[in-house]
Amino acid sequence: MTKGENINLYNALSDKKLGSLQGAKFAYAISRNLSLLQPEIEALKKALEASEEFVKYHEARVELAKSHAKKNDKGEPETTKNAQGQETFVLEDQEAFDKAFEALKEEHKATLEARQKQVDEQNELLKTESTVTLYKVALADVPNAITADQMKAISEIVEESILSPFQK
Repeated sequence: MTKGENINLYNALSDKKLGSLQGAKFAYAISRNLSLLQPEIEALKKALEASEEFVKYHEARVELAKSHAKKNDKGEPETTKNAQGQETFVLEDQEAFDKAFEALKEEHKATLEARQKQVDEQNELLKTESTVTLYKVALADVPNAITADQMKAISEIVEESILSPFQK
């Protein structure tokens, strides 16, 4: 498995709905794999942490957007949700904002280039093979209440050929 696939597995194993399924052997496998994956996930998160300079750029970008946003009756910037469900500011003059934003990007050019390099390196890192050896659980020990989507998400830890010690 790649490090990127490990992130997906970790997120699937962390799903509260999955954690509510019954079965001691299954619960143990979920818990054990979360423990095995956690150090790698934390290291990957640390590798993508934004630098102090990038945080300052981001704060300046937000302030720029606020200053160019339409204001409501209370004088606060108006917001809306975009297609991804993220809150964005409703801009009063898109052209003026774009011009100011280009100037801000130029001012922070080195910071943005460093951040892009960091993101590119992280993306390459996610493609590398992981050294984590997962704890497998027998298919017979997977609760019957599991959904197809849940099973697909955790299939890397389910082993059909492992005989369950609980089977007769």
